[in-house]
Amino acid sequence: MEYPKTARSTEEFLVCTELLPAIRKRYGPTFALLEIPEILRSDGKAGEYGTVYFRDYVGEKYNDRWNEGNGGGPLGTELSLDMVQLLKDLQEIDVDWLLSQHPVGKSVQRSAFDLQGWLLSFQKQKTLARSMGISDNESTQAKEFISGGFKLTSRIVSNGDFYPRNLIKLPNRVALVDWGYWPGYRACFVDYLVNVGAFAFIHMWGNGLWQKEFVRRLRETFDIKLDDLRKAILIKSFEQAMFWTALPQLAQVQVNLFKMVLKGEVFG
Repeated sequence: MEYPKTARSTEEFLVCTELLPAIRKRYGPTFALLEIPEILRSDGKAGEYGTVYFRDYVGEKYNDRWNEGNGGGPLGTELSLDMVQLLKDLQEIDVDWLLSQHPVGKSVQRSAFDLQGWLLSFQKQKTLARSMGISDNESTQAKEFISGGFKLTSRIVSNGDFYPRNLIKLPNRVALVDWGYWPGYRACFVDYLVNVGAFAFIHMWGNGLWQKEFVRRLRETFDIKLDDLRKAILIKSFEQAMFWTALPQLAQVQVNLFKMVLKGEVFG
């Protein structure tokens, strides 16, 4: 059985048809839990893009327990350990090796998360930030805090949208699906490990118990400082608020989280 997905760009088509098979070939058998989705075929032509046909994985999915309106509230602490292990598996991929595999690697590298680029982008979004209820003083405070950078500078490759709805639990593996290519800073194919962890954290906004357990396991597994997590949550909550501007109630959830971090109410 196969699952068709139409690529949204040439870069995404090449990520799926060139880079994912390269990861599967080199790393697939070594992962403790991660299943990189198998590409069965595609109908794109050279210089163009079309539909990619993935293996259709049959397993437990999480659409029924995670949606935009509940923030994963019905999940309990399920997946908190699995998602940390998936990050550990993704950390095994040599980013420089992967980006050298195909010309698309250069495009992906240009769109990888860059802290100075994000700070410049954040500065340019002040008007939008104000419209979402973030004061200029809060923007300045966030910028000054994040400008110090991360202590843990490890970068990893991920699917970008690293959250429960893109996981399929198999008997002994977890398939990470919906690999894509996005310019910008919300969901990056190459990002700091702590940012990818924060992306999962902010999407579980409706389940504080899950967040607490995830952070505990995350810090046990990686040398992550709480200040790094705070910075990453500021970054990703702001990006997600912008992504949800057409859904004001959901955007406000992320703005509230952004403000809580600034007040020291997250990991305080």
